[in-house]
Order: sequence, then structure tokens, then C-alpha cells
Amino acid sequence: MSQERWQSFSKNEQLKHIASEIKRASLYEEKNSKLKNEILERGLEFIDLSLEDGKWRGDLRLLFTLRNLLAESYIGRGMPLDRIYAAF
Repeated sequence: MSQERWQSFSKNEQLKHIASEIKRASLYEEKNSKLKNEILERGLEFIDLSLEDGKWRGDLRLLFTLRNLLAESYIGRGMPLDRIYAAF
């Protein structure tokens, strides 16, 4: 997705897109790690696009924390994705 299109979404809409990717990845966590990681890559891309969006100034800690949680899950060392989604 382009940065321009991503920035057209509100912060709430951006979070919903990220949460959707976390939920989708959680469905494949035990079944297909390759597909899970592909979905997580998209979620990480969305977070990176949000980090570049000026409307997130002052709220970057949330995005960095979420990015770290997804990155840990990507390499197989994080908490289960359904727990991350539930905390969302």
C-alpha cells in the first residue's frame, strides 16, 4: 500500500488494518508458519507506514511496542498472536 493511501486513513482505521493482520496471522500460527510470517510482514509494513504518518506524533510508543511484539513473533520468540490481538 502506498504511503499516500495509508495516510488517508484515520489512526483508528490504521489500527484496525494492523489488528486484522494480527488476527489473520494468528489463524495460521500453528498450521503454516510461512503463511503466518507473510501476513506478519504485511502487518509490520502497516506499522512502518503508520510510523511515517505525522498524525502519530506523540503516540509512537504504542507503534514501536506493537512492532517489537510482532517482530518477536515473526522470529518465533514472542507471545502467541491471539494474546497480542486480545490486548489490542
